[in-house]
Amino acid sequence: MAGIQVKTLYKNTYLYLSLPLFIFLLSWLDYEIAAVLASAFGVGFYKLWQNIGKDSDNQCLTLPMIWWALGFAVFWCFFAGIGYFYYQSWDYHFRNAVFRDLIFYDWPVFYRQANTPLVYYMGFWLIPALFGKLAIMMGANLATAFYIGNIFLFIYAAIGLALVFLHIAVAIKANNYKKLLLAAFIFMFFSGADIIGYLFFQEMQQPFAYHLDWWATFMQYSSMATGIFWVFNQFIMVALILFLIYNERAVRSFGFLMPISLFFAPYPTATLGALAVIVAINQWLKSTNHEEFFWQNIFSIPNLLGVFWILPAVVLYFMTNSEGMDKLWYVFDFTTPSRLLLFMVLEFLLYAAVLWQAYRKELFFKATVILLVLIPFFRLDQQNNFCMRASMPALMLLALFTVKFLFEKFKCKELKLNYILLILLILIGSATPLMEFYRGLHYTFDARKINLVKDEIYTLNQPIVRMPVFGWSANHQYTAQNYRTDIFWHWLANRNIQ
Repeated sequence: MAGIQVKTLYKNTYLYLSLPLFIFLLSWLDYEIAAVLASAFGVGFYKLWQNIGKDSDNQCLTLPMIWWALGFAVFWCFFAGIGYFYYQSWDYHFRNAVFRDLIFYDWPVFYRQANTPLVYYMGFWLIPALFGKLAIMMGANLATAFYIGNIFLFIYAAIGLALVFLHIAVAIKANNYKKLLLAAFIFMFFSGADIIGYLFFQEMQQPFAYHLDWWATFMQYSSMATGIFWVFNQFIMVALILFLIYNERAVRSFGFLMPISLFFAPYPTATLGALAVIVAINQWLKSTNHEEFFWQNIFSIPNLLGVFWILPAVVLYFMTNSEGMDKLWYVFDFTTPSRLLLFMVLEFLLYAAVLWQAYRKELFFKATVILLVLIPFFRLDQQNNFCMRASMPALMLLALFTVKFLFEKFKCKELKLNYILLILLILIGSATPLMEFYRGLHYTFDARKINLVKDEIYTLNQPIVRMPVFGWSANHQYTAQNYRTDIFWHWLANRNIQ
């Protein structure tokens, strides 16, 4: 049957992930430095490309699987508001502004009115923004260019999410489109039991209507649907990098993936990095020749170039952000320890307890549980985005193990009770993604229009950028106020902003 091999899926995924960072290096850095780092990136990618899928099996992804994955991805991307076609969640106020500025301004983006460059994990928008810039070059106005850019943003996101679904199919060894669709459906509707926590603490005011994830205040483990509805620019890329680590398990490429991960999603990179280190150490310990494994895999050319050449440039770029890591908060609330315990129980411990008997010996499963226990104790910014986003890879793994259990243990009599309990947990957890859908449907039916976009900010080129609804300034989240003395902007960046 016609289709593609797993190796081809891996190659397309690496290409999809790598191109935006390559564009960034060429566009944001000064010419000489850009030539050096882009060349290093190219050499690393070429060496990585030679070994992609070298140890993969002969699993075939059929054409019906590919088309159904793409169709399901289109469905999710539309209802998530990607592309400016349908109701959008509140965070789009900033995402639309960043995307428009990437289309309209020269790269690197510099805001003259605010006297600061843009510093943000904007990698997901770079390729679609190029199509918007091309439209301007061909005579289109900004509104038309932004519309064209959004069409390509939608296409780009749908392709990425389809790749995610195909990776899930590889992970569970699905051999037809029905299994792929069922696995992708369960994965995207996976969530902790937020509805129970929400009802238990319903006296607490929630910041957004028809949104259950905030029930535990500054501790939030977002559902998969929440990820695609609110932070699709992180969710898709994090999922792809995670599944490359899980499916391919090619230690020789982990170091090359880390700067790519940081470029798209800084906080989730902490968890992805921890998983990469755990897998690398485990494979090194199991290898028959420790020295050979060390030099051929851990100290591979892609890893060396990624960690020691590309990663420092990305780190220096994000270090210029005015918010950065203001301080290390200790999030444990000694006055309400029951809330923290309930949070852990409802968000992942119930799932872990049901899955434990089947996967307690799995390295990724044990690492997932440990990471999900540790993450709530750390708070690196006022909104505690670290808890929300660093948990993303571990929650994806928990969702994957849930899917694997349902597919692998269907006929296992010993685990029949666990099977039933897991289905009940999924049904209870589905309240969160269903609420994400309901919010859009509620407001579109009420307004009798579907493109209820969130675009009040319009551009970040303002001395003060007020958050809609909340009112306080958000400049520090997207700017580098001390850019003249920061290493990146003083020594590495393109000179047109000086």
